[in-house]
Amino acid sequence: MTKWIGLWLCSLCLVFAAGYYVNDKRPTVPSEVSVHITNVGDGKDQHVSQTALLPQQGETKREQSPKDSASKSDNISLEAWFSDKPKLSLKQIGALIISISMMGEQAIIDTLSSIDTSISDPDAAMILSTMVSRLVELNPEKAWDLVDNMDINLESKQQFRISVIANWANQSPSDALDWYINNSSLTSGMLENNIYPSLIFREMASEDIDSAFQSIALLESENLKSAAYSGIFSVLETSEQFRDTLSLIKRSDDKRLETNLISVWVRKDVESTKAWFDTLDDNERKKEIKRAVFDSYVNQSPSEAASWFVIHSNSENYQSDVEHAARTIAYFEPDTALTWAQRQTNIDTEQVVITLLQGAVYRSPQFVEQNLDLVVDHDAKISIAHSVYSAYGYKSDQRAMDFLNGVEYKSELAKRINKVESNLKRVN
Repeated sequence: MTKWIGLWLCSLCLVFAAGYYVNDKRPTVPSEVSVHITNVGDGKDQHVSQTALLPQQGETKREQSPKDSASKSDNISLEAWFSDKPKLSLKQIGALIISISMMGEQAIIDTLSSIDTSISDPDAAMILSTMVSRLVELNPEKAWDLVDNMDINLESKQQFRISVIANWANQSPSDALDWYINNSSLTSGMLENNIYPSLIFREMASEDIDSAFQSIALLESENLKSAAYSGIFSVLETSEQFRDTLSLIKRSDDKRLETNLISVWVRKDVESTKAWFDTLDDNERKKEIKRAVFDSYVNQSPSEAASWFVIHSNSENYQSDVEHAARTIAYFEPDTALTWAQRQTNIDTEQVVITLLQGAVYRSPQFVEQNLDLVVDHDAKISIAHSVYSAYGYKSDQRAMDFLNGVEYKSELAKRINKVESNLKRVN
């Protein structure tokens, strides 16, 4: 069921988008359809009128028999549906969602308490998620208690608990934080516990960043504080916001936190991050920041990030910085890394190639095998070939042996392999 919980909002959008599209294509002559809602608010049944769609012009509207009407009826109660779980039409899903949105607290609780929640189909997961979200609107604490006691698998329960906190924080982040702090003993053992402060502080920061920063002191552990900071960072958008936040963080002298914020800034606006970087004084911390910018930038534009990285290198560090950039890119885009490295000047190109092949070998052994001839140094070639053999061996012993038998320096490579394996056996 878990994979459907995260997609239920998309399903809702499809429901209403489909309804909008169809309405737009047909005559605007209304007809009434009744949606039956059980136990709304004060426990009484109600009917909600919706506009039904008439046939398009040119279509012949046949008479519906009672059997036809019954088969297409939107009058379906939640209890009845959860009992049999027949396939729902888009209109029926929409009708159920509307009915849930009008249900009162006790009606939701009674329904969830009386149905079988150990379900696995997407329609049921979506309806159940809608009911939980509605209960969060009415009574977040009750929603938490109900979800925490549901008879469902752990992964699904985690998803529902996260949904409760996310919706609660969206309604009232301060109330959600108060509850979270007062119930730390309840949530501390949960695998998803670090997600909660991130969700709560994200919503707090959306309302008041300064207040969110001040509230972090209420959290006890450094891990929870780090999660809270991540939530705050996620709402920052402008260069001014990032600069101001960096100023606040520097007071804590937490370089790891500063690096995390810089990474978020790069992902959101790399150009303004680079402009800020150019204003920094040249010192050891600037070198660390340069690497933090690159490590995030490289995921967006590998070659561009690498060129930016080495442009800001001095002559003393230029070779090592080129190697670092090439090796980093080679891990996920070896062809790009090699092309970029071969364009660089005033460097030991072979050493850069050796470094990037070492970085690429375990994810892309075939690429490394195809480019071993670029390595002139014999010892380095044997060393890299051994890594290729090992990488193939993780997937297939036969593939590793085929590689060994196919190289012209087979005897040397075999000796190295045997020596390493003997040493490992001796250690173990």
